[in-house]
Amino acid sequence: MIMIRYYEKEDIEQIAKIIDEDWKIAYKGIVDIDYLKNLNYKDREKRIKEKYKKEKSIVYIEDNIIKGYCRFGKNKDGENIGEIIALYVKNEFRRCGIGEKLVEKAKEILKERGYKDMIIWCLKENRTGRNFYEKQGGVLNKERKFKIGDKDYDEVSYKYKL
Repeated sequence: MIMIRYYEKEDIEQIAKIIDEDWKIAYKGIVDIDYLKNLNYKDREKRIKEKYKKEKSIVYIEDNIIKGYCRFGKNKDGENIGEIIALYVKNEFRRCGIGEKLVEKAKEILKERGYKDMIIWCLKENRTGRNFYEKQGGVLNKERKFKIGDKDYDEVSYKYKL
């Protein structure tokens, strides 16, 4: 059975593992290798637990396995638009339409909340992510610096009409 639903407290460990695994694969050669080596899903799990009551994110579940995760809400930069803050699909299930389904559901919920536009930020060197956002209809929007560990990286945003 396939479903997309808001995540539950008992999902947090699986989500943390998916995110850390995705970082190590997607950002290899982009983000400092020492930073990636030191990622620990237990640390991420604690941070997600702290946010659990304050935010609602969605998960894609198939056969009782969480295969994808999407966190979204009001734009962090203060603009009155929605934002997908995080989108992760378990590596072995990429290119199966899961990311697309999560983006569509997030867009639907953001639209219901009254947003007319949405953005998502992506590391500029992450061509795989950028190709995905462009395929989903995102239009290149802004650039900024983003700190990961003790280094700055270039990020780009994609904007979508809801």
